[in-house]
Amino acid sequence: MTEPKPVVMPEEFPEKLRDSLVLIGGAVLVGVLTGLVGVAFLRLLELGNDWRIELTAALRGWPAGTGLTVLALGTGACAAVAAWLVKRFSPNAIGSGIPYVEKILRGPGEPNHAWVLPVKFFGGFLALSAGLVLGREGPLVQIGAVIGERVGRLFKKVENVWKPLMAAGAGAGVANAFNAPVGGTLFILEEVLRKVTPIGFVLVAAAAISSAFVQRGVFGMGMDFRVADVAAGPVPNLWIYLVFGMALGGLGAFYNRLLLGLASPRNPLQKISSPIRAFGIGAVVGLVAWFLPNDAGGGDPLTQQVLQGYGSIGLLLTIALARFFLGPLSYAAGTPGGLFAPAVALGALLGAAAGLGFHEISPHLVPSPLAFAVAGMAAFFTASIRAPLTGIVICLEMTGCFELFLPMLAACAGSYLAATLLRSEPIYDALAKPVTT
Repeated sequence: MTEPKPVVMPEEFPEKLRDSLVLIGGAVLVGVLTGLVGVAFLRLLELGNDWRIELTAALRGWPAGTGLTVLALGTGACAAVAAWLVKRFSPNAIGSGIPYVEKILRGPGEPNHAWVLPVKFFGGFLALSAGLVLGREGPLVQIGAVIGERVGRLFKKVENVWKPLMAAGAGAGVANAFNAPVGGTLFILEEVLRKVTPIGFVLVAAAAISSAFVQRGVFGMGMDFRVADVAAGPVPNLWIYLVFGMALGGLGAFYNRLLLGLASPRNPLQKISSPIRAFGIGAVVGLVAWFLPNDAGGGDPLTQQVLQGYGSIGLLLTIALARFFLGPLSYAAGTPGGLFAPAVALGALLGAAAGLGFHEISPHLVPSPLAFAVAGMAAFFTASIRAPLTGIVICLEMTGCFELFLPMLAACAGSYLAATLLRSEPIYDALAKPVTT
């Protein structure tokens, strides 16, 4: 019995110019389709988050304890249904989905995308709308990957071309999640493929640009965050960002270990049936959200508030502490949902708190605490995911704070160094590893 032929990712375009142009057209189609589905998903999430906030406000008028109970049961039920959809229809749709996409694109195997798209779409909507501390990029990356793989199968004359088109769809998903086409392209090259090839770069860039055209040109969606002018401070203060980044690198390493421990099949929590486990975790998130509403959800509204100067040092650290544990706990629920957005929000909280402290000590060296909030977004992402260039570029695209490039670079360098010295694996690599007994 002969073994199946390994599926190898092509690195060069086909020899015929016509075939190459058709493939680029295919990547544009993948980007447009991913953009359309992604905009629908993002708009639906906005409605879901609004419904949760309005429901919470209405329940506060109920008799003591009744509203809190209803909220906890409601968030638990939504999380349970999301986990049930994964378990019943598409186990490959669990969690972020990025480790699965990386495994397929780097390895020789074929994907099993049966029911992944609808489960990611509707399961992700339920989990994120319920307030689980998960990111929208996980569902969108895997949705884009499915679209790219399906379109790629249409090109039967070019061997294994579905792989670069699958990568293109994943890049379009990242671009759509954060309205960041450059960062989406870089994420696939730096983190997923870990190499730059002619066919990979061009097709991913074409898909990301097409997705951005749909998102910005057709639906008029602008940058994720609005940030006032932020002063980086004098150049000699870059060492402060480096030290700050090293501190976040240590916290990011601990965050990864906590997440991996809770998500490990050997953890007693994972022995519980996923819908029941998700119900309990969703109820816990609902209870916390009742007292700390900003601790629920992926964190975009919270990040926007932080970037507008929200909160004292104590309040910022309190919210950050709760989200530090709620994020890994939410991921352990087994629903669709990513890691990227919560990491960015956590970095903004920790950075804003540090910036306020530094500003009180030396207003000259740190004229704007918000500079540390923006740098913290990229630095904590770097500590967890270990893709510093992607983190810097996406955060720059989301905020428009291009004058903070050097501080962000210093913070990410410190974060990368600390996490590496602590032997902390990049989170997606660790999640993709098979479990050993």
